Amino acid sequence: MTTPPASDRNDGWEMDQLHRDEITVAMNWVIRTCQQIVRERSHKTFWAPAGTTDGTPTPEQLMQMAREVVLNKLQRIVDGARSVMRQIEHERAKHKK
Repeated sequence: MTTPPASDRNDGWEMDQLHRDEITVAMNWVIRTCQQIVRERSHKTFWAPAGTTDGTPTPEQLMQMAREVVLNKLQRIVDGARSVMRQIEHERAKHKK
């Protein structure tokens, strides 16, 4: 994407670009976290939790590991991305007034 000449810019062009960049960074964190989990915790097409001694974890162990390793981690990243979106919405609403 190229920067339009100053004469062609609307008043909000810089803010729009900043917000596009912030949204992209936030979503990249979500995607990268998912990719990291897949790289570190999957075997072929299956999630392979670490830390089990016998290779056949109980459902309770699986739930605990799923929460600790995948769900809680993703939730923190998703919450952060949502926070970025809320902040952008707030800034854009103020700018429209």
